[in-house]
Amino acid sequence: MYGVILRCKEKIEVYLSTSELFVESFFIACLFSGDSHIPHADNERREHGRWVPNRTPQRDYTGLAYLNDDFKGGELVFPDLDIVVTPKPGLLVAFPGNRKFVHAVPNVLSGKRYSLPIWFSVNSIEAIQV
Repeated sequence: MYGVILRCKEKIEVYLSTSELFVESFFIACLFSGDSHIPHADNERREHGRWVPNRTPQRDYTGLAYLNDDFKGGELVFPDLDIVVTPKPGLLVAFPGNRKFVHAVPNVLSGKRYSLPIWFSVNSIEAIQV
């Protein structure tokens, strides 16, 4: 697990031209048939028509590593950017955690969708020890 997280961190720093990143949190996610995620940003939320920090404002960047593809549905959708990503094992998708990258996952139609979401902070104080 450590090696995968480290490779994701290095790729995000290079491809998104970030300063050094620190792992904020990660876990193995499983979405079952019928599960979804509503459109959201990872470090902001809309409140009364304006964007404000949410409960995880330290999540500066998100990395999603996909672990399987034996399911239907459950794509990663960026509705404001008109982008749809079909998960494939080994694919890493990375993006800033702000409102410019609102994303969602429509219903998984069948099977189980496994991914490794990793959130990064530019602040080492927010980091976990991996």
